[in-house]
Amino acid sequence: MQFLNSKITKFSLLLASVALLSACVNPVKSQHNALIGVWQIVDIDGRQIGNVAATMQFSEQGIMTGNNGCNAINASYQPFKDHLNLSPIASTRKACTASHSADEQAFNDAILHVEHFLVKDNLLLLTDEQDQTVISLRK
Repeated sequence: MQFLNSKITKFSLLLASVALLSACVNPVKSQHNALIGVWQIVDIDGRQIGNVAATMQFSEQGIMTGNNGCNAINASYQPFKDHLNLSPIASTRKACTASHSADEQAFNDAILHVEHFLVKDNLLLLTDEQDQTVISLRK
């Protein structure tokens, strides 16, 4: 009987550990799931962006693609809690209009400062180290 009680106790501890680990992972997975999709860039460093081509799309596989207002972009990303770890961004190099080039330059400057992200309803805020919003996006 004591052997059976010992096995039940060990199994209960194992189940409790799995439940605890799942509880730790689920909020991270929930934030990651909220990030997935196509986002329209609406604001960079307080400057409104009216360029409908300016987008970021986050895939379940950890790939970000989109357009910086002028050129196609892509990078890998890895969210961890509220941190957004982006690899260096690759971009095409086509010539653009002056306004689109300004959007591109603003994006390229701002994205270097992104440290965190927050998904709130249909709004994605990419923030810097001090949690100041550098890029705002809308679904």
